[in-house]
Amino acid sequence: MIKGKEDITDKEFEEVLLSFYDNYNEYMINYVIPDTVAFYLANGYSRDCLSDCSSYNHINSAIDIFNVTCDINCLIPKIKQILRIKFNLKISNDNPLKIEKYM
Repeated sequence: MIKGKEDITDKEFEEVLLSFYDNYNEYMINYVIPDTVAFYLANGYSRDCLSDCSSYNHINSAIDIFNVTCDINCLIPKIKQILRIKFNLKISNDNPLKIEKYM
């Protein structure tokens, strides 16, 4: 088991830390990042401060605050769902990004 600040073996890294970081990344990608990005977009929309770049660029900018590598294309459906359910918004155009109230 990892103790204190000593160096760890490759085996300890693979068995303990690697699975810890993989679990953390999975949680971030499945729960935290989509919700945070949807909030980022909804907040930008409500304050009229989203630039005329693509939805991909806006999402990538929001994801930059996390230290997690993820596939943005896999996150987009979750983000769109959260926008609709939590904020009553939908992306009506991806490039440039256009968001509107969901009717």
